[in-house]
Amino acid sequence: EKLSRGRPAALQHRRERNMPQPTYFVDHKRGEVNELRGLLRNPKLMRDPKKQREITKKVIAYMTLGIDVSKLFSEMIMASHTKDLVIKKMIYLYLCSYAQKKKDLAVLAINTLRKDARDDDPMIRGLALRSLCSLKLRSIVEYVVPLLRLGIKDGSSYVRKTAAMGCGRLFRISRETYEEGKWTSSLKGMLADRESAVVINVLNVLEEVEAENGGLKAEAKYILPLLKRIKEFNEWGQCAILKLAARYVPANSKQMFGIMNHLDSLLKHSNSAVVLATTKVYLKFTTNMPKVHISVIRRLKVPLLTLMSSNSFELAFTTMSHLKVLAARAPTVFEKDYKQFYCRYNEPGSIKKVKHEMLVLIATEATASELLNELAEYITDKPEIAKKAIISMGEIAVKCTDAVDEGIELLLSFLELREDYITATTCVVLKDILRKFPDRYEDVIPTLNSVLKSVEAAEGRAAVVWLIGEYGDTIDDAPYILETLIDKFGEETAEVKMEMLTATMKLFFKRPPELHKMLGRLIKQAIEDTHKVDVRDQALFYYRLLRHDPHEAARVVNCEKIKVTTFAEHEDTELKDIIFEEFNTLSAIYEMPSTRFTTFRPPDIKDPTENQGPLSPPPKQPATTQSLKQPPIQVLNTESTPLEVKIAKPKPPPATIDILASLADDTPEPAPQEQKSFLQSQPSLKPPVFKKKWASLKQTKMWETKLKGPVTAGVKMIVGMFRKNSIETIASGSKGGLMKFYFFAQSSQNSTYFLVEANLQISTGRFGAIIKCETPSLVDGFVKEIETTIAPLK
Repeated sequence: EKLSRGRPAALQHRRERNMPQPTYFVDHKRGEVNELRGLLRNPKLMRDPKKQREITKKVIAYMTLGIDVSKLFSEMIMASHTKDLVIKKMIYLYLCSYAQKKKDLAVLAINTLRKDARDDDPMIRGLALRSLCSLKLRSIVEYVVPLLRLGIKDGSSYVRKTAAMGCGRLFRISRETYEEGKWTSSLKGMLADRESAVVINVLNVLEEVEAENGGLKAEAKYILPLLKRIKEFNEWGQCAILKLAARYVPANSKQMFGIMNHLDSLLKHSNSAVVLATTKVYLKFTTNMPKVHISVIRRLKVPLLTLMSSNSFELAFTTMSHLKVLAARAPTVFEKDYKQFYCRYNEPGSIKKVKHEMLVLIATEATASELLNELAEYITDKPEIAKKAIISMGEIAVKCTDAVDEGIELLLSFLELREDYITATTCVVLKDILRKFPDRYEDVIPTLNSVLKSVEAAEGRAAVVWLIGEYGDTIDDAPYILETLIDKFGEETAEVKMEMLTATMKLFFKRPPELHKMLGRLIKQAIEDTHKVDVRDQALFYYRLLRHDPHEAARVVNCEKIKVTTFAEHEDTELKDIIFEEFNTLSAIYEMPSTRFTTFRPPDIKDPTENQGPLSPPPKQPATTQSLKQPPIQVLNTESTPLEVKIAKPKPPPATIDILASLADDTPEPAPQEQKSFLQSQPSLKPPVFKKKWASLKQTKMWETKLKGPVTAGVKMIVGMFRKNSIETIASGSKGGLMKFYFFAQSSQNSTYFLVEANLQISTGRFGAIIKCETPSLVDGFVKEIETTIAPLK
């Protein structure tokens, strides 16, 4: 009435109609949270369900935008006394979001939640039970336990499945209470529940609770009933049951084939996750039966190839990655289906690369020629696809002896395209072919002469330099090509520099007059290159070898080469076995064990003064004066032994003490010098510095070994073992059956730091470490220190 005083009603109505409608997700003005507090305290508004719902919606909208509305906690608790289910859901969502921030006030909501947990409406009972468990407060555990006991026996399946998830939250909040209540036994009894939704929630909770022991133990009394009724479950439920079934060991072959026959229909399922999970069960059951295993892979081939032809590129890539794991295990099964892996023009590069790798795996003497010509067609594709095609052609030529001539001919024809990336990749591939077939150099070298000077890519130049070193006596311009590279020595990568040293040494003994001065200039530049330790060490080695005996140096450098039969990267059976064990996981996509990518990241590291979170830094030991005394390293450039590295001693030995000084009676005899350890004692590194160094350094080495499993030593014991060997722990923890550590150590030679991210699987004893260091040449020595440290656990 006040707004319309003195104005026509029609004008007022038109203005109100043209005004924009209010929205919840708008920038709030100063004081609006206080206004909401006033509205929530207004009894008249709270008695109107519609207005109360609108006010509550606005509070949730502010919370969703990230605005701190925790000041309204008391008012929201008071507003929870309502019968409106929508309002209850919003208020309980608010309470769960701010319970950790308002722990003292959250206790006030307990009575309302306990009352709702005994309501006649199963929706309200389930909602109250879920909210009560989601508060995550240890102080209310005593109220949660009785309600969970009632919940798991409730007549409503919704309440039972909510109670099952509540048991999982109870395990996270108070593990002691969970174990004292023997909740695992209660949950196992619920696996026979008549409702599939309840069973799946129970199964997921048990898997999480038993994660440290490798998951729920696959016993026949649980597995067989679940497999019989597997078609009652949805796709996610079927995947959970099949994951458990893959760990089950059938009692006999009759039971095994019975289960496989029962699951046969799932191989035709429309959901790819179900098909792959069923595939894993088949493969696990027959691992120790080679003939049956091959037959099973042959049976699995058709449904997997059907999935691979999907219109979804993501699904096709995932399926092909798993097919590649099977092809590496049984290539003969897929050798007749090679045309299925020809590339289509509209496929993304990721799929094309996997298809190239598949063609290499299934190539045979009969199909090699056709595959080489097919791959040659991809040379005009994008640069990364063209390079992958050239590499695949080289691998097929190395694998199939009858096709090597055709492969070399096709590869040499690519040099006419005069594309740098094609020329560089072709040189690398031809180098590998000549390593296995050195007698074919007469077919390769004449054609390569025209492109040796024009290669720009680093890996291509390294291959060219290798060819010059091996066959330089047949290349007229070989010394002059090397001279051009030596003139630009400072601009080259470490890989090219090291290859130049070896090639120049080899060619020196074949054409001494032309290479004499060139070799001296190269070795001098390499020795002065203090930034690349590997290059400098190699140059020093050749220098001392030549000074010792040139004839002996010729025998060492130009020794008879053993013909390469197989390449190491193709024979890594241990890695293939690990990836096969982790079939139907990301390991098949990343082509590495899960221990290499399921680890904590350095940003999670906390300052030692903030002893919070799952990673707890160990207590720091006080450094002793004796441990801080490290003799410095000096480089002595004398005429007798130029650039020889020696460790400066704190005191000269008795033989070099001045004669007059030795006449004094009180001159103490120097103690014998102890052998210097590889690592400095009591290294120091603050967490922020560790984090910064870790982010800036590239991975230097990835190392794995197998300990005696299951590992019985705890995190503290392992931390103590490493500390005894001068390797400090900046953070450590245990989660899901996996111990995780962040170590650091410091070299006693040049004070460089070694940073380590390590993980240890408790059940299998597999220990993996990612090592980063500024001086790569020292990493192998550090790995030996780690091996010495964990030796008692083997």
